[in-house]
Amino acid sequence: MLAKKRDKDNQTNVKRDKKAKIISIQEATYMLIETKGYGNVTIRDIAEAAGVSIGLIYKYFPGGKFDILKEISSRYTGELLMTEKPENINFNDFPGYIRNVISNILQYAKDNSFLAKALILSALLDGEIMEEYKKMDKMDFEYKKHKAASEFFCRFNGVEIGDKDPLEVFTDWGIMVDGIIFYTIYSPNFIKSEESLTDLMVDLSLKIWGYQAP
Repeated sequence: MLAKKRDKDNQTNVKRDKKAKIISIQEATYMLIETKGYGNVTIRDIAEAAGVSIGLIYKYFPGGKFDILKEISSRYTGELLMTEKPENINFNDFPGYIRNVISNILQYAKDNSFLAKALILSALLDGEIMEEYKKMDKMDFEYKKHKAASEFFCRFNGVEIGDKDPLEVFTDWGIMVDGIIFYTIYSPNFIKSEESLTDLMVDLSLKIWGYQAP
């Protein structure tokens, strides 16, 4: 019994140590990108700031900076999409829900503009977003999270995507959102006001999800 308890304690300590190192890597990446800019940050810089080896970073994040950024961003997915408290959602009001989601995303991009720029730049430099989704393992946490979110969208009355894969529609929608945010960050005059930007993104979102008023 004592040996089993020690084994269990050792496994717990390993998990805690792994989690601590991952958090350290993410926080170092966040801090470096904020101070130096995405293009000036190397994996060696991150390793030194996080106090880990370069090999360990690639062990946890095979895709390098892009993978680290995706995981940092994914922390807020549930909060931005409001999927964590479905009891507070009116599934008869998809337009209202989408407007709230777009407002959340725009505020997040505004509050973390340097991170939004880094995510967009990393997607452009390190590979297409769609390809990243296609390469996701079906047992991977990231895949499951996005699939769950796509199915959440399909629960709304009026959403009609026919025989399309919800995850593919969700991916198309995400690319649209990222694309417009890209233009607003690098071309501030692209949209006259935040209200018109929100209206545009809501309108496009409803079209992508095939919304038809019940």
